[in-house]
Amino acid sequence: MNKKKRGAKYILKLIGLVFLIFISGCNKNSSKVIDDTLFDGFVDPPSDARPFVRWWWNGNHLEKEEIIRQLDFLQKAGIGGVEINPIAMPEEANDLGIEALTWISKEWNELLKFAALEAQKRGMLADLIVGSGWPFGGEFLEEDETIQRIIVHKIPCLGGQYLNEDLESLYKKAVEALSRSYEAAKSHELVFVRLVPAGVQSHAEITDLTDGFKKNNRLTFEVPAGNYELVYGILQRSNREVLHGAPGAAGPVMNHYESKITRAYLNRLNKISEDTGTPLSELIRALFCDSIELDGANWTDGFERLFFETYNYPLKPWYPFIFYNPYTGYPEENYEPAFAENLKRVRYDYNRLLVKTFLKNFTQEFQDFCTKRNLLCRYQAYGTPFLMGMMEGNMIADIPESNNWIYSSDMNADAWTWNQGHGYMIWNMYAASGGHLTGKKIISNEAMTNTRGVFKTSLEEIKQHDDMNFITGMNHAVLHGYNYSPLEAGFPGWIRYGSYFNEHNIWWPYFHEWVEYNARLSHVFQNSQPIKNIAILAPEADIWSNHGLTRNQFHTEPWYCYRLWEPISQVGSSCDYIGQNIIREGIKSNGKLTYGPMSYNTIMLSSVESMDAEAARGLLKFVQNGGTLIAIAKTPNRSLSFQNASKNDSIVQTVFAELQTEFSERYIEVSSPETEGDLLPWTMELFKKIQIKKDVEIDIPNQSVYQIHKKAGDKDIWFFTNTSRKQGAIFKAVFPPGAKTPWIWNPETGTRSVFPFNGNKNELSIELNPLHSLLLVFDPNMEGEPEPIVQQARDKKIKTIDGPWEVFFEHTNGESFSMIFTKLEDFGASANPQLHNFAGTITYTTEFTSNDNFRWLELENVNKGIIEVVLNDKKVGNSWYGTPVFNIEDMVNVGKNKLEIKYITVLSNYVMSLDDNPTAKRWTRGYEKIPVGIEGDIQLIAN
Repeated sequence: MNKKKRGAKYILKLIGLVFLIFISGCNKNSSKVIDDTLFDGFVDPPSDARPFVRWWWNGNHLEKEEIIRQLDFLQKAGIGGVEINPIAMPEEANDLGIEALTWISKEWNELLKFAALEAQKRGMLADLIVGSGWPFGGEFLEEDETIQRIIVHKIPCLGGQYLNEDLESLYKKAVEALSRSYEAAKSHELVFVRLVPAGVQSHAEITDLTDGFKKNNRLTFEVPAGNYELVYGILQRSNREVLHGAPGAAGPVMNHYESKITRAYLNRLNKISEDTGTPLSELIRALFCDSIELDGANWTDGFERLFFETYNYPLKPWYPFIFYNPYTGYPEENYEPAFAENLKRVRYDYNRLLVKTFLKNFTQEFQDFCTKRNLLCRYQAYGTPFLMGMMEGNMIADIPESNNWIYSSDMNADAWTWNQGHGYMIWNMYAASGGHLTGKKIISNEAMTNTRGVFKTSLEEIKQHDDMNFITGMNHAVLHGYNYSPLEAGFPGWIRYGSYFNEHNIWWPYFHEWVEYNARLSHVFQNSQPIKNIAILAPEADIWSNHGLTRNQFHTEPWYCYRLWEPISQVGSSCDYIGQNIIREGIKSNGKLTYGPMSYNTIMLSSVESMDAEAARGLLKFVQNGGTLIAIAKTPNRSLSFQNASKNDSIVQTVFAELQTEFSERYIEVSSPETEGDLLPWTMELFKKIQIKKDVEIDIPNQSVYQIHKKAGDKDIWFFTNTSRKQGAIFKAVFPPGAKTPWIWNPETGTRSVFPFNGNKNELSIELNPLHSLLLVFDPNMEGEPEPIVQQARDKKIKTIDGPWEVFFEHTNGESFSMIFTKLEDFGASANPQLHNFAGTITYTTEFTSNDNFRWLELENVNKGIIEVVLNDKKVGNSWYGTPVFNIEDMVNVGKNKLEIKYITVLSNYVMSLDDNPTAKRWTRGYEKIPVGIEGDIQLIAN
């Protein structure tokens, strides 16, 4: 639906609402007007709730006709918008002789305007990535505008050893010792060189050799008696290139620590408006910044001066100890305890200032640029190897964005799993929390990022993982992704990345079903407020002190910290992750910590040892005013910064001593769960022991069933999902008492019905089949009679349909053939290449005799395929996730019946066979054949 039609529809709704209000005002006996705008948007979601796609403009090889063709496909699938993302041409792709345009050239700018306006004609929105690829950079940058990094190397030395090194020999050793390095730096220079004795106890023991080296451009020195390390640091400039930069925005990465450089880079976008005569805000909704991947950038001009101004002590004496391998963090060391303690504080100060400088001079500068131009700022705060302020960064942007990955963990497990070391669900939690605390409507997600299963991805997998995006607070999907690939490029076309969201995908005709499902849920979640009573503080400050900004330890230490959200959801509650800034700045009253629109009555400290003194005082005030504080595994006992350390340590220690002695009912210290299997029982016991109030009481918490609670006006909203691929879940849920009527809002159909209840409307028996979800809306203004849910009986009569099966294969390459099978089998495991290389549509046909009134048809295992069922020439329905179960009560005959089952595969096994196709070979490298076809029993079930 285009914007004009949507606008006209909205005006008609508004006129109708005003008329109802007028009539209501004239008739005192009339019923009150029901505001049904949330449901109206649920039925027909607006563009900003519909999934977007990342639209890779491969190599900027662009033509207007092809832009139109692709936008038409996306619109018909229900996509709400595109993120225009110019990126390098895939190495193996043939550009077909299409001219490569240069980023922000006049020709490129005009085509950008054309694409944006064509999207608008189709009722779609457009975002634009800044630059090309990631991170920000380009060949136009001067060297003093580019990224900087000090790399440190240590050479063991013994007394009597003679050192004779020049810059190049030292640099070679340092670079060879790096765990990874993407590109050679454009230039390098020595910053310091020091001789550090083993077991150093003070700076007085360290010999500074820097001046001598710089005077002679060489280090010549005889090591005195003892054991030492020669520690030196070399500053690299332009040590990182834009990853996959397209013409015009390839080259070195920008220095993100300087506001004037950030501003100058962003100002280049003004040329788009100058060339097109159209304000950028009339073309696009938001500017986008992809993940922060700066290869360990840890320095900028003037940083030593800034450090002194911030902390009032010099950083230079600590140079040998503050820099670290960005992918592994600070190494294990054996320093004298007092020296090691001071070093932890200096390292915290250094890393904290890096983050603070980055957020001020890049993130906030980016947001300000967007605001001044009436654009939204869409920003990903996570990255690698450093995490540059996960809490604060997500609070700055208009649209905080996270990223979920698939094929980063076991995709064939019955239970949903994720890769904690990778960290993507942690990013979700921080993006959601930052958005919640600042009242952001949209919290988006780069969804289904996929480099290992491009042709394996099924709609079932997409639903399973996207439901967990909703559970973690995401409410808008930006799919990864849709490749600009001309029709003439053939199959599979130009592929930069993605889960092959493409019209050539066999499941593309069914894709719109997931799109509508996702869009309806996104609309509800964008227009409702999260209910979170628990806040979790992770030991981020301790990580910075002990390991640096490296993301690996942030994700995994302690292991349980970023798993707590799971059992908290499973038992019937929900949580945000917060930073110490929220505790410092939030309002502590009436038993709650309130910040922005969010209020928490319970705070959990997850193995936190170190705290800002003001944050510690904030926790004391929180407990004094009735809040509950839980310290897990450790009790904070020290402050953070080097300056005034003793004074601030005393404040922290005094606070927690007072909490222990004066507030034992509301300050509780508990041990941590020992294993992953302990998480749920540990959480259940904690809630019971401390009497933490839940959003909903669930009688049998299940590790596969998650829920979230939201409010929209006087409506209470719950979303449940069963993430298991094989096991159903049955439980009783007791919601807060009241007269509100529970309605099922069905996101697949856009319809609603009253949930069946017996007596009390807030006490419900819920059954969720594998991978099924439930959106419950408790509405005080809408009464209704419950419609009984027709479910399978526990004691049931079963008939197995044995075949034989006539099976017709329609290959995606146009070939077709038939076979007869007496038993259902996995074609991916077949020795027949015609079968194990197959991708397309498989139609199974058989006849069976029924002497009973069977109600259900159930397929035991469909290997993630899409199913359509026709019985006696009548369409029964389709299924694209979970265990397919169909109600056939009105279609099955007593006597002879004809059953036809259509099965839609994924592309993987076929693409593996394309030995002469370089794109296919690249993206199926390491693949194994996957199961394809219907397996197990097909059963008729009678109640």
